[in-house]
Amino acid sequence: MIFILRFLSKVESLLTKGAILFAMVSWLVTVGLRAQSSEFPAGGPQCETQGTGEVTISCSYSATAAAPRENSTPRVVLNRVVISFKPSSESHMRLELTFTNDSDMKIAEKRTIYIAFDDAKGENHMRRPLPHVDFTKLEPGKPETIEERLLAPAFEPGIYSISLWIPSNDAALKFDPAHNFLLSDEGVPDIESGLNRIAKFTATPSPRKKSSRSPD
Repeated sequence: MIFILRFLSKVESLLTKGAILFAMVSWLVTVGLRAQSSEFPAGGPQCETQGTGEVTISCSYSATAAAPRENSTPRVVLNRVVISFKPSSESHMRLELTFTNDSDMKIAEKRTIYIAFDDAKGENHMRRPLPHVDFTKLEPGKPETIEERLLAPAFEPGIYSISLWIPSNDAALKFDPAHNFLLSDEGVPDIESGLNRIAKFTATPSPRKKSSRSPD
């Protein structure tokens, strides 16, 4: 009888330890999933990265709620972005950007629009103007896809933030974030920096090529 009680006590102890272990694993999985999905706020950019040698980043976006009619600030929505390039070396970067003029009329002010890549320290790694992107040519309510081809530098391994920088045309205000144009997308406008944060990507070390030399 004593043997049976001892055996049942050990079984109960093992079950208790197993339940604790299961709870810990479940908690770790939950934390991991939360960390993975917290790269952008809920409702923000939905991005997918494919490829190793040549990387393709595809993102879609959700428009913010429309402003009151009395607000005369133009609304431009970024619907989709596709970026293809080779991070390990200098390459030609291909971009497809789909915008919609979400205002009731055409946009009067033409601004130069830049694509910017910043490293994990916030330091700029690449900034290029997008000469074919002109908001004044967008028809109200009609999405338009614009293609660009740019020369991009090599990217050292690390995490990079991709933004659209739309500064003021006034030279005195060009680097004042308060006068930058912000897109009307969820999780994209960064009021503090004045940048439109459209994506993130991680550059990984390129695999070493095997030597083709035959042994001596």
